[in-house]
Amino acid sequence: MAEHETVSCPRCKKTFECRVGSILRCQCQTVQLTAEERLYIADNYAGCLCAACMEEMKEKYKSAIPHSKRQ
Repeated sequence: MAEHETVSCPRCKKTFECRVGSILRCQCQTVQLTAEERLYIADNYAGCLCAACMEEMKEKYKSAIPHSKRQ
């Protein structure tokens, strides 16, 4: 992947700029995920999601996993 690449979110199909070469400036850095939330997203989608879908998947994970099992 190039330093900056326009990609399509595999979940919503919206395009966004992925900055894997400058990860600290990438849109995904606005979403804070636990290791478990990252695994949940990776189990459902390959590739980068847009920040909005990452937030939605985070909420979906929270509602799908019993509170006692979340960290």
